[in-house]
Amino acid sequence: MSEATGRRAAARGWWAVTAPWGMAAGTAAWCLAGAVRAARTADYPWNAWTPLGYGAAKGLLFGLLAGGCAALGLRLARAARHGGTGRGRVAGVAFTGGLLGGLAPGTVRDFTGPPQPATGYYFDLPRPEPDWYWGPLMSEWLTYTVLPAVVGALVVAAAAAAAERARRWEGAGRAALAVAGVALLILPPVATAGLPAPEGNGGHVNESAAAGVADWAAGLAALLAALVWQVRAGRLRG
Repeated sequence: MSEATGRRAAARGWWAVTAPWGMAAGTAAWCLAGAVRAARTADYPWNAWTPLGYGAAKGLLFGLLAGGCAALGLRLARAARHGGTGRGRVAGVAFTGGLLGGLAPGTVRDFTGPPQPATGYYFDLPRPEPDWYWGPLMSEWLTYTVLPAVVGALVVAAAAAAAERARRWEGAGRAALAVAGVALLILPPVATAGLPAPEGNGGHVNESAAAGVADWAAGLAALLAALVWQVRAGRLRG
């Protein structure tokens, strides 16, 4: 195997470790953040679950970005040192890349987009700027962007450090991603169990339906990604 081929194989290896773990952890972390938002938000009963649904679907995408940034950072670190790095350095590089990847989308949205409602009704109109900066903005950013990103980055870093010694963590990441996919598929009916049926044709009802569609689409994408990674791993072993 040439040196260039070896570097490409190493890059594929890190991607196969950090991306599935990032997607699984991101789904759980941002779903939990959505649960916090739902608990703090006055809303119509049948829409109380929508922050969970949107959070879980969004977390899958943010976790993919975090895992990709972690893999890129590890690839660059390996190239700079021409081979081996210690487990501590691997964990640090993976954490930094994962944190940057998970933070970027929400941070750009919070600090450059229109003001978002932090309290009150979830579907309320955006706050006027004088009522948004700085207290509500910082609370929104820390609770719903920073904390989930830190959780995802910690999982990615732990998986990358463990994979330095035992490659079985790569397979465990695919299994975790598959579990996340199944959870996304069953989240809408489970979360809405016992809630009253949607009424009327307003935006709230449409929002609830859209959250369910987003979860199902994200769940199918997670299962497909786990299957593709599993097939590729089998071919590499073969």
